[in-house]
Amino acid sequence: MHALISLTEAFVSRGGNRLVGPLSCTIEQGRHMAVLGPNGSGKTTFLRLLRGEIMPDAGGGRVYDFGRGAQRSVLGLRRRIGLVSADMQDFYFLHARRVTGRDVVLAGFFDTPILYQEADPAQEAAADEILSLLGITDLGGRELGTLSTGQVRKLLVARGLVAGPDVLLLDECLDGLDAASRADVLELLDRAAARATLVCAAHRAGDLPDVVREALVLENGVITAIGPREEAVERLRRAVPESCACAMPAPPPLSGFDYLVRMRGVSVVLDGRRVLDGIDWQAVPGENWLVLGDNGAGKSTLLKLVTSEVAPYADGESGTGTVERLGGLTMDEARPLIGVVSPDLQARYGRELAWEVTAEETVMSGYRGSVGMLDEPTSEEKLGAARWLEAVGLAGFGPRRLRRMSYGQQRRVFLARAMAPGPELLLLDEPFSGLDASSRSIMRGMTQRLAESGTPIVLVTHHAGDRIDAVNRVMVLEKGRQRFCGNREEYEGKLVVG
Repeated sequence: MHALISLTEAFVSRGGNRLVGPLSCTIEQGRHMAVLGPNGSGKTTFLRLLRGEIMPDAGGGRVYDFGRGAQRSVLGLRRRIGLVSADMQDFYFLHARRVTGRDVVLAGFFDTPILYQEADPAQEAAADEILSLLGITDLGGRELGTLSTGQVRKLLVARGLVAGPDVLLLDECLDGLDAASRADVLELLDRAAARATLVCAAHRAGDLPDVVREALVLENGVITAIGPREEAVERLRRAVPESCACAMPAPPPLSGFDYLVRMRGVSVVLDGRRVLDGIDWQAVPGENWLVLGDNGAGKSTLLKLVTSEVAPYADGESGTGTVERLGGLTMDEARPLIGVVSPDLQARYGRELAWEVTAEETVMSGYRGSVGMLDEPTSEEKLGAARWLEAVGLAGFGPRRLRRMSYGQQRRVFLARAMAPGPELLLLDEPFSGLDASSRSIMRGMTQRLAESGTPIVLVTHHAGDRIDAVNRVMVLEKGRQRFCGNREEYEGKLVVG
């Protein structure tokens, strides 16, 4: 087979620290490859090295050959290497919600996130063709802010393919998708394999298209196995998930509120779309809630109602509905008593602070409800940060900057940030998304122990398997409406009957 990209004893180092290497492998035309490994193993760095976004250290080899002879520079070849990643979606969610799907696809010709220049007729025609080929023409005229996570991910696949690349790099491109959206995107990727050679980085074996039959395993930046997909997956399956032996600090005595959250007749409309419709919900002490639903069902918006990031919609004669927290406290009173862990909050630290903040500063910022520390911490805050970093298995990581930590380690830092101030309620928005099997196991164990110690939890996810044993109440959202709200046993009974 024709070698499109070849690495020979390639290393990547930053600040004297080796990120990946030595790496020796070949991406061959038509030989679709999986890149497997836990968080922090170097998968994203490996893809960036393939795409030419970063240079290998001196002495290592990287060669491209897309049919016009071999060359070591990626200059003039970037359009031959497409990219799809969950991180790209974060950019659009935060900065470009008004951009149309078609403009996102057209931007793929220029390797820019937003279309900064006018496309020519041939590019316009190619964009229409790829949208039609993937069966998503209807998404082209819609603004991203009106689309679900799965719909935006489909547009990103179209963006990656529109320029006709030889190689399509997929960096955790199914992360954050519900079961239905995952199936849809996997189907699109199987179609994409007829147009480009796929290189798929993932930490879930189920996140790989069927056409991917080869795999390499990265561990600590080094290729430890390469060969048939089944053998690589089995190697990872044999790995024993890490466990966290640290006991959770005892939470302060709870205040004994009559209720934690109370909503009556609440609807939310965003960008002209009804995201939640007529929600009635009450969470009381002693309850731990699991909130389930597909992408776009309104789960994250439900939590943003609790934190007052969104407001109820004035729904005609029905009024705005009511949202009450912690026995009727004002939002200013309740805010310091509500802990939050979410990928969105984690992303804000990258966007606003470029990950340059330390783990200790991140945890201490939880006392202030700020992104980063704005003034000098108290001794109590420093002691609390150290205690909770130890509790989440990161003792000694206080001075380390988030940039130098894996995604899974960062997530544990944000759990410590939420817990350090002693919250009366812990909101977990997709806390296990983006984590490999080992990191998910650690986070689930910590979440269970927090619930057992008495911290009330609301856990939002679209993976029913993410449920912890402490959950005793379940809400299922479907297109903004409550399809079920009640006891866990009743919910599970309905599943058995169904």
